[in-house]
Amino acid sequence: MRRWAIACVAGAAVLLSACQVNLEMRIEASGAGSLTTEVGLTPDEASQLQSFSSDGSGGSICQSLNLQMQGQTEMPAFHEEKRGEDTWCVSTQAFDDLSGLEAFYRQMDGLTIRELVQREGIFVYDIDVDSGGLDGVPGLETVSWIVELPGKIGDHNADRADGQRLTWNLVPAETRSLHASSDLYGLRLPAGWNNDLGRLPAIIGAGIVCLCCGGVLVVLIVCLGLLLRRKT
Repeated sequence: MRRWAIACVAGAAVLLSACQVNLEMRIEASGAGSLTTEVGLTPDEASQLQSFSSDGSGGSICQSLNLQMQGQTEMPAFHEEKRGEDTWCVSTQAFDDLSGLEAFYRQMDGLTIRELVQREGIFVYDIDVDSGGLDGVPGLETVSWIVELPGKIGDHNADRADGQRLTWNLVPAETRSLHASSDLYGLRLPAGWNNDLGRLPAIIGAGIVCLCCGGVLVVLIVCLGLLLRRKT
């Protein structure tokens, strides 16, 4: 069985003094999406990791990380990205629907699915994550668990929200419940209304009143016109 990707990365990263680890899920309205694991290394950390390459070939930093992970996980190999001076090793795997994401999750150590469903236009994301596998990794204070949901974000307990992008900061040796929901068909009202759907009945009512008053006015004008014709 495939081990939890983050735990595997942390095991390889134990050789480092520190590193940044992100696990990011992007989920579309159809349920398809991608799961990306990222390991960010400063120039010093990258040089240190590369010096531990077991084949002595002097390959890239991410090739060295792949060698450290060999046999521990079936996740796709890391490729290298430069972001400023830092080096990022990135591994991405796609899924076709929510059942595909569930399949990934069920193969991860320390993860329990409470609810992962799309029901009547509401998307519910609710899982428990045990980050005990990260305990003892030097310099690794947090792991960023990032989820990008479709639609309008509703209730959530994320540490940070940026539009549809939610981030939880996982601390080693703790268990957290990650919960969020989104409305796939949420009505977006003009700025200044705070997207308050509670005003919608009042708006509809006002429209009906206007239509009724306009109708009455038209009838009065027609009746008045007929009366004037009779008098002439």
